[in-house]
Amino acid sequence: MNARHTPLTNLLHRIEEHIEQWRRQDAAYKAAAEANRERLWKEARERERLLKETVNRREGGNKPLEEVAREQGTVFVVHSEEAGKVLEEFAARGGRLVRVISGAAESLQGGAGIRGSWLVFDREG
Repeated sequence: MNARHTPLTNLLHRIEEHIEQWRRQDAAYKAAAEANRERLWKEARERERLLKETVNRREGGNKPLEEVAREQGTVFVVHSEEAGKVLEEFAARGGRLVRVISGAAESLQGGAGIRGSWLVFDREG
């Protein structure tokens, strides 16, 4: 084989280098996303713990989070900024939660019993 690189061979090498660079960047983005996801789930668990602690301290007791959330009518929800804007719009229009569809996808689970879900609101309001 000829040791001289032809323009086609050079092009092929550059394409392969670009693909390898893209794979490295993609792996780095995925790792960063996973780290952010873990951090957000940790923050969510901490906020739920603080809610429970605050209510229990105020009322004197040690109620489970489920009972505290029911009594207070409050549940902490992890969401994107875009979803937060939509939730604010629903609240401003008097939207009401009509259904929760529990998420079962592995990618949504954050451990410690935390799972992503769809919140379905009545659009009237």
